[in-house]
Amino acid sequence: MSTTEQTNLAAAKDPAIAARIVTNIEQLEHDYRLADGYLSDWLIRMITLSLKAAAPDPFVVENTAWSAYVSHPDWKPTKRIGRGDAWLEIVEFARDEQEHTWLAAAVGAAGTELNLELCFRDGLSGYFAKLEGDQGLASKLRKKGFKIDAANKRVYLPISIKADLLAKALPTDDFQDAMAPVREATELGIAAKPEIDALLKVVRG
Repeated sequence: MSTTEQTNLAAAKDPAIAARIVTNIEQLEHDYRLADGYLSDWLIRMITLSLKAAAPDPFVVENTAWSAYVSHPDWKPTKRIGRGDAWLEIVEFARDEQEHTWLAAAVGAAGTELNLELCFRDGLSGYFAKLEGDQGLASKLRKKGFKIDAANKRVYLPISIKADLLAKALPTDDFQDAMAPVREATELGIAAKPEIDALLKVVRG
């Protein structure tokens, strides 16, 4: 049994917690379906629009079935299809073993967080070792705002959306203030194109 499972089991056996859940189960079920469905879908749409607003040509913003990413023609190979060799993708990173909603990730709740992560295609998955071998380049990426997570081999820009601003935005459809962190992360990622280009050149060999 994992640490997360042990913690959850202990919580489930807590009489006060169990009573609260059972008493409120109808509302919890309804609210979770909204959070995991309509509200998270709405959030991702607004994030995508914010990426597009902050990404000038020739950067492009594209959707996957579950997220969105920023790409550039220089990061796409000429002889293969797909997202390219590198891109900046909206990802949810959980520090536990639970599944979370996009809403939880957006506001950094319950052990999860939202990031704009520098990703490489599977064939270039050794990029992190190349980056670790070039501390000068790693330092430049950090100066541009990137976090480098050695334990999980990740390079990313954190996005922290304020819960109160998001709560106001969802019913009004006015996401200008709430999505400011998304636009800021996108601008930082775009400003780091020279460093990303340099890393991609090393990785491509």
